[in-house]
Amino acid sequence: MRRTPLTAWVAAGLLVLGGCAAGQEAETAEETPDVAGVDGTVGEVSLDDVFLDAEDTVEAGASVPLRGVLTNDAEQVDRLVGVSTPAAGSVQLLDDAGAPSADGIEVPAGGQVEAVSGAVRMQVEGVTAPIAPTDTVSVTFTFATAGEVTLDVPVAPGPGPVD
Repeated sequence: MRRTPLTAWVAAGLLVLGGCAAGQEAETAEETPDVAGVDGTVGEVSLDDVFLDAEDTVEAGASVPLRGVLTNDAEQVDRLVGVSTPAAGSVQLLDDAGAPSADGIEVPAGGQVEAVSGAVRMQVEGVTAPIAPTDTVSVTFTFATAGEVTLDVPVAPGPGPVD
């Protein structure tokens, strides 16, 4: 009977353990927390985990953050230039500091804008009728290059602050 040298077993074990350590550097280490959002795509832009950030019913007249991740797989910058919904008077697009942005939200080429747990980048204002946690709201996103997509967006509590 032929025996495998101990060094071969040690080398195989190190390869297996090395694969486990890759998780810290893996692309999934940068993913946003799971939320009960909806996903959609238009052109080269994808929208992930889109939701209205509320614990309970959003009352008529109230404002509520619209959360999500915008990813641009194109080789050129795109820009979210408008968001609308029949469930509210308007949707305000905000810059990194939370101030209204007349130019919309830039989505870098090959990059993303994460607005699930960080700064609020979209604010639904003047809700026209109460929106219950079990409701979905039709929301249309318009990008300068990619075009327009409408999603049925749910109400869900956000993941809270990131440590």
